Amino acid sequence: MFTKLNRWRLARQKLTPSERTEAVRRLRAGGTVQTVAEAVGASKETISKVRQHEIRSRDSATTDGKPVSARLTPAEIDQLEWLKAHFGLGSNSDAIRALVRAASGMLEFDPVTAEKLNEVRGELRKIGVNVNQIALASNRGRIDLARQEWQAVDELRRAFPRVEGYLRAVVNEQRRRGTRLFQKFIEAGRG
Repeated sequence: MFTKLNRWRLARQKLTPSERTEAVRRLRAGGTVQTVAEAVGASKETISKVRQHEIRSRDSATTDGKPVSARLTPAEIDQLEWLKAHFGLGSNSDAIRALVRAASGMLEFDPVTAEKLNEVRGELRKIGVNVNQIALASNRGRIDLARQEWQAVDELRRAFPRVEGYLRAVVNEQRRRGTRLFQKFIEAGRG
């Protein structure tokens, strides 16, 4: 049952800081715009705006960093534009992050190298499948492996998933522009 006060609260367009915090918490917990609006006493439009501006997609990589700025000469701007084009960087922010990582000693891949790494990962996966098929054939008695051959196959079976997983992490990190990997790199250097 709605009273005039409840209708007024639902029509409000502004949230107090504590209501905004509660709305964000509920949205991150999986609440819908409708349920969160009812819970905090705001309109669905207001909660939609909160979700749009404050809830980041889990797929988007973010640095949660601090903005920086620099004044560049025309020649430096040309170099920055070349760097962006060469490495496939979409923004000045991406280029500056790449420069900071490179200056820190972190390896940066251009898009062609990253794609080749992804192809290598796929080939490694196929080789791993073949090794598993050899082991399966041996276990079923279709082929006979000597003790040394069996040990080599077993070592490969254990190593391939780790190598493929590591390479997958490197490729995925490159897609995210290396923010997590860079943080680990810096922590290891300072530790």
